[in-house]
Amino acid sequence: MSAQQAPASIGSARLRVRALVAAVACLAIGAGLQFVPRTVVVDLLGSVLYVGLIAFLLRAVWPRLGDATSAAAAFAVAATIELLQLTGLPQRLVEVFPPARLVFGSSFDPIDLLAYVVGALLAFAAQRLLFRRRSDS
Repeated sequence: MSAQQAPASIGSARLRVRALVAAVACLAIGAGLQFVPRTVVVDLLGSVLYVGLIAFLLRAVWPRLGDATSAAAAFAVAATIELLQLTGLPQRLVEVFPPARLVFGSSFDPIDLLAYVVGALLAFAAQRLLFRRRSDS
C-alpha cells in the first residue's frame, strides 16, 4: 500500500506547486491591472482573475478537491462577496482598512457575477490542463 501512496504524495506536491504558480500568475496579472486605465474589459478581466486566484489557492491547500469542485467553490466565494456588497459591510471594512478593497470590492455590480461564471469555467479548464496526470495524456 505504501508503494501506491508515494506516487500520490509526489503528485500532490506537484499539484500544489502548479496551483501556487497559477495563483501567483493570477495575482500578478490582477495587480498589473491596477495600473491600467479602468474600462469595462479591465474590470471584467479582474473579476475573472479573482475567481481563478481563489480556485488555484483552494487546490494548493486541498489538492484532492478536484477541478470542478474548486472552480465551483471559487465562484461561490466570489459571488458571496459580491452579494455582501449589497449590505454595505465590505464598504465599512474598506473604510477601516483601505487595502480590503482589493478583496471585498467597493460596490455591487451584477455584471461581476457573469464574469465570475466565466472565471469559474476558465479555472476549471485551466485545472484540467495543468493538473492532468501523465497517464491521462
